[in-house]
Amino acid sequence: MASKRFNFRTFTSFILAWCFLTLIISGAILYVAPPGRIANWTRWQLVVLTKEQWQAVHTLTAIVFLVGGLFHLLKFNWRAFLAYMKRKTESRLQFRNEMLASAALFLLILAGTIAQRAPFATVMAAGESIRQSWESPSLQPPIPHMEEMTLAELAKNMQMEPGQLMQSLQTLGYKAAGPEESLQELAKRYGRSPGQIYAALKSGNAASAGEHQPVAVGGGGGGGRGIGFKTLAQYAGEIGLTPQAAVESLAAKGIAAKADERMRDIAERSGRKPYELTEILNAASKQ
Repeated sequence: MASKRFNFRTFTSFILAWCFLTLIISGAILYVAPPGRIANWTRWQLVVLTKEQWQAVHTLTAIVFLVGGLFHLLKFNWRAFLAYMKRKTESRLQFRNEMLASAALFLLILAGTIAQRAPFATVMAAGESIRQSWESPSLQPPIPHMEEMTLAELAKNMQMEPGQLMQSLQTLGYKAAGPEESLQELAKRYGRSPGQIYAALKSGNAASAGEHQPVAVGGGGGGGRGIGFKTLAQYAGEIGLTPQAAVESLAAKGIAAKADERMRDIAERSGRKPYELTEILNAASKQ
């Protein structure tokens, strides 16, 4: 008995079905996933995949779905599609009212979503509320996107020499590729989160005496809360600057800020890192 020929039409249909299901699942997971700064710092996972991996799955699946849909239409159904459209045109669109109603509903949803009007904005607000529920000092990096720092930058932030930091890491069981390797890259190689390595690094160095004991997120008090959580006025007061002087010092470097803004918010808006702001302010306090 001759073997049954491989049916590419059925194959394509199954591909589209798997893509459709995957997009639903990955979309739902990304809807409730924590913000990137938390997900990256804690190596957040759901169903064994990190947020970065879920984003890759969602994006690549969408591309496959698009290509497969076009292939399905143009290769297998183009003649049927044209014949269908011809019949509907010749019959003067029997379902004209339905088509217009569906188009109007779709445009209403699109316009409401773009304008952020209820009830469409409520859906996005619910997702934002879920994502923001992950916001917790215990889960946040000391400064936004700290995982992207190279080890040399991390050493500077922790008031250490790069060589000393790398030696400390090796003592903890983490052999760095070099001072230009990022904390995130190092963590990924060892299957750990940047937060875990940073915590181990702080704990290990805090146990040893010496002038290179790491500061609690860039220095200062605050009950363990980092510089990123402090307002500009609070940090200025700690280093002997008036809030107005701090605002002016940053403005002189092209960084717009308000005294009641958090350092992390100023840094994110200006494309800087909080420790870069502290360097500017510390220099101003010594003048």
